[in-house]
Amino acid sequence: MSERSALFRKKLEGNPENHLFRFSLSQALFEEGRLAECMDELENCLAAKPDWMIASLLLGKAKKEAGRTEEAAVVFEETVRMAREQNHEGPEEEARALLTECRESKQ
Repeated sequence: MSERSALFRKKLEGNPENHLFRFSLSQALFEEGRLAECMDELENCLAAKPDWMIASLLLGKAKKEAGRTEEAAVVFEETVRMAREQNHEGPEEEARALLTECRESKQ
């Protein structure tokens, strides 16, 4: 476990409902390549806050990285919808590009 993921695990022990800590933990886990744990933490974030577009984007990236491209595509579609509704052009473009990559990998 890296220092960063250990730090956020410790913070979560003291405040398990803090979803910003949970999201930060998921980022650290993603960077460490611990994709299953990352996805679990992001699912928890999205269960608490379903419109959390950046958490959705990272979940799609983790699923794609784990080779779960069909699941990733579904997540990226939802991320595009959220980004559009929330007027976030940069993340929308990124999610669209990743969605295209997922669709092209199925062909």
